[in-house]
Amino acid sequence: MTVLPALNRSVARLSAPGGGYCSGALIAPDIVLTCAHFFRERLHTGARVRIDGSVFPVDSLNILAGTDVALVRLPDRVEATPFELGPSPRLFARTLTLGYGGQARSVQARPGVYLGTLPVSWSRKRVTRVRPAGVVYANPPAVKGDSGGPVLVGGKVVGVQSLILDPGGTNLRIATVSLWPRGLARSLRGL
Repeated sequence: MTVLPALNRSVARLSAPGGGYCSGALIAPDIVLTCAHFFRERLHTGARVRIDGSVFPVDSLNILAGTDVALVRLPDRVEATPFELGPSPRLFARTLTLGYGGQARSVQARPGVYLGTLPVSWSRKRVTRVRPAGVVYANPPAVKGDSGGPVLVGGKVVGVQSLILDPGGTNLRIATVSLWPRGLARSLRGL
């Protein structure tokens, strides 16, 4: 499912030299919100951010300790309208996850339902920690490459896509979302 052009303009595709990519969301004219795990095994130097038809290098990176949330500063402002940040979602709220998962050439929309909150969630190898963690059921499901993409409730970003539940390679349509950690506002002011 493709998304409205206005939303499409504010969703980013981050790529690294040598391969690998993730999604992100413009939350200020020069700041992209994304997942920290994308930068765990690669340097941010040389990474590129494609958003609103332009490509930018990463100017700086701020990973929020103990979370799967990263803030990427761009060297220039983007003309697209930034997403607004929203509060933690209510149980069974309708969600919309946006991203470039599955090698998509355009932003894909994955409607879903918010199932609840966990204090923490870990990746299979316990390398990625999501804290606090939201759980979303989405159909179609989030897939590789959607990581870092915005999860919306009521048109506002409540978190970023982090992990998918896929035991034995079967995507169960359940995804873990990095909700806003304490200190996010302070980190934004510090950029």
